[in-house]
Amino acid sequence: SYVFLPNRSPPNRFEAHLQVFSGSSDELEPQQGIAHLTEHVAYMGSRKRERLFGTGSQTNAYTDFHHTVFYAACPTYSPNTGSFGSPQPMLPMALDALCDVMEARCDPSRIEKERQAVLSEMTMVNTIEYRVECQILSTLHRENRLAKRFPIGKESLIQKWNRDDVKTWHRTHYRPDNVLLYIVGDLDPQYVQQTIEDKFGHLTAEKQGSEIALPELKGDAS
Repeated sequence: SYVFLPNRSPPNRFEAHLQVFSGSSDELEPQQGIAHLTEHVAYMGSRKRERLFGTGSQTNAYTDFHHTVFYAACPTYSPNTGSFGSPQPMLPMALDALCDVMEARCDPSRIEKERQAVLSEMTMVNTIEYRVECQILSTLHRENRLAKRFPIGKESLIQKWNRDDVKTWHRTHYRPDNVLLYIVGDLDPQYVQQTIEDKFGHLTAEKQGSEIALPELKGDAS
């Protein structure tokens, strides 16, 4: 699904957000932290995201209890001219980057890099304030799963996951029927609709489900 909201303030800018309706509360017991790690792998492993560098764009991603979100905030046209000297529209490039997230390759080398990044992040956030916040949330949500599903995950589990584990989570949750693309900005609605269809039209839930690496989950996800 997708939503577009025309907005000319500020002029010549737009934002595109890809929201996956899965976060840490959707993790099973042996998956605690895998939503966050997969976000890192999908975002940092995107070669097409790198094409936005130097265009005045900003990109980022985050994982919470219920969602994983990737976004790009861009000018409508790149300051770098194309091969014929004309300005390049940025929407196709931004959607290429977000579609790349949906088709993450989950390379073992990238997984290892992001595993180390997540473990480093875990050390950085382990402050007294964070531990107090976790205790408060655990008390407030002691009757549901949120009390035991903090997005940062568990170090002992993060150390063990391999490509099949990450790819299975990705292909199970990063599906057209479990994401919402919303775009806001100074763009023509018909142009936005056509570009979305061009960039995302080939993705299907069946295709994503067929690439699940762990056989015991493939039947339920196809």
